[in-house]
Amino acid sequence: MLENEVWIGQLVSSLQGRDSGMFYLVMQIDSESRVLVADGEGRKVEKPKRKNIKHLKFYDTVAKNIFAKAQIGKRVTNEDVRKELKSLVSQLPL
Repeated sequence: MLENEVWIGQLVSSLQGRDSGMFYLVMQIDSESRVLVADGEGRKVEKPKRKNIKHLKFYDTVAKNIFAKAQIGKRVTNEDVRKELKSLVSQLPL
């Protein structure tokens, strides 16, 4: 993955704000400096949170199922996001 490249389905964690330390998946790239993120529970796919990329830590893991669905235009559900997020976070080194 190239530096400064953001992928749909990429695992991120919040560095700033009330949600600091929370994990999310990138749902959409809003602009060069902002992305929309969701976790499938507190932040649903229908109403993702808009975050500045400076306030996020990006991990080198992408939820392949979410990325594939986004590529072909299929609807991503909150259950998909929760399942992928749980799987990716459990694989992170401690």
